[in-house]
Amino acid sequence: MYTEEELLGEIGELLGDEELYELYERAFREYHYYFETTNYIVLNVYGFNDHGPIHVLLTTRRALELLNIIGKFGIQTTAEKLGKPFRWSKFIVAFGALFHDIGNMIHRENHYGFSVLLAEPVIDALVREFGTDDPLLLKALTLNAIYTHDEHVPCTTIEGSLVTIADGCDMEAGRSRLVHKRDKVDIHAVSALAIERVEIGEGDEEQPILIEIWMKHPAGIFQVDEILTKKVKSSLLSGKVRLRIHTGAEVMEKVI
Repeated sequence: MYTEEELLGEIGELLGDEELYELYERAFREYHYYFETTNYIVLNVYGFNDHGPIHVLLTTRRALELLNIIGKFGIQTTAEKLGKPFRWSKFIVAFGALFHDIGNMIHRENHYGFSVLLAEPVIDALVREFGTDDPLLLKALTLNAIYTHDEHVPCTTIEGSLVTIADGCDMEAGRSRLVHKRDKVDIHAVSALAIERVEIGEGDEEQPILIEIWMKHPAGIFQVDEILTKKVKSSLLSGKVRLRIHTGAEVMEKVI
C-alpha cells in the first residue's frame, strides 16, 4: 500500500525545507536498521503487527500534515510560545515521529521510555547539526515528543500532541496500533482489519482537525475508541479534533 520512497517524497513536500529534509532523509537511512530490528522483534517475539520503517514514515507524514493544519488556523506550537521559530516545530515533529517506537526493541512495556534512551544520542547529534543557539531546549522538546506518544502519558507540548495523534491514525487494515496477536481471532483482530482508509484534513475554527475514517465493518469502532480516541484525549488538542466515520452508506461524526 505504501512505499518508503513515496512517503519520503511526501514528507519532503510537507517540510518545505530542503536542509531539514536532507537531515531527516539521511537519519532515516542511517538508522534504518533500528526500525528494521524493532519491527523484527515486534513481529517475531511479541507477535504483534508492523512497527517498522513504513510506520515511522507514515507517522511523520501525518504529524506534519497536522502541524500544517493547526498553523493555518493560528494555533501556536509550544516552540513558538517559547519564542522559537516554526522551523523548530518541524524538527521536533519530524524526529519525534521518526524515533518514537524504537524502544520496542528492548521491551513493549515502557517502550516510550526506552525510545528516549536509545534516541537521546542520535537527537543530540541531529540538533547540533541543525544549528541553534539553544540546543538543549530543542533536544528536550524532541525527546518529550517521543516520550508522550503513548496514550498513557499525558502530552505537555503541541508538537508531542501531533505525534501521538498521528501515531493513532496508523490503523488501516493490517496496520492497527491496537496491540493484538496476529494469529488470534477476537474483537481486537477483527477491528484491526476493519478500517480501509484514514485521511487527515482541515476542519473548521472550532475543530481545525478533521480525521476521516472509512471502515468495512462496524467493529472498526472498537479500534477508534481504544486507540485514536485515547491518544487524542491524552493530547493538548482534545476538543479540537472531529472524527468523520464512514461505514457503508452511514456517516457518523463526533468530536474528541
